[in-house]
Amino acid sequence: MMVIVAEPKQVVAPGELLAEGDHVLGDNSFKVGTRIYSACIGIFEVDGTRVTVVPLKGGYFPRVGDLVGGRIVDVGLSGWTVDIRAPYEAMLPASETPGPRGPRRRDLSESFDVGDMVLSQVLAFDRTRDPLLTVKGPGLGKISNDREERLDDQHAEERNGLPDNSGAKRCGYGLGQVSRE
Repeated sequence: MMVIVAEPKQVVAPGELLAEGDHVLGDNSFKVGTRIYSACIGIFEVDGTRVTVVPLKGGYFPRVGDLVGGRIVDVGLSGWTVDIRAPYEAMLPASETPGPRGPRRRDLSESFDVGDMVLSQVLAFDRTRDPLLTVKGPGLGKISNDREERLDDQHAEERNGLPDNSGAKRCGYGLGQVSRE
């Protein structure tokens, strides 16, 4: 038997009872016996049988498939280091960007340079290795000032998060929330 005790989309406190029964344990929740409790202050969500708390404050933990905005912080020999406002620095390998391949090396700073903003997708991540990003895909890549303004205009209503089915609302910058420092 599965019983949801808290209301979905409700703000919950640490230690608050969320559900009882055979629910799947999600992020920021813990189980004692058959009872599931909140591990942080956040928004309670239920997805099928999965019980999750989305923290109101704290670091972003990447998930495969997330869309993330980030800033290039280093150009290496085989790719870029990207700050995605997470506890981990993300890696964007040259092989995950559109462009020439082959024995002749290209100057990677011609594609992205330190300080450039990029919209990318998390390709792989586990807590033993830094997140791996890709910019292969429609709409992904360098974000220019013109594009930042277009994103702001087109997605003004989405500034506080994307629809639940996008997976992108957990990103450090959010679509259309690009830093203009």
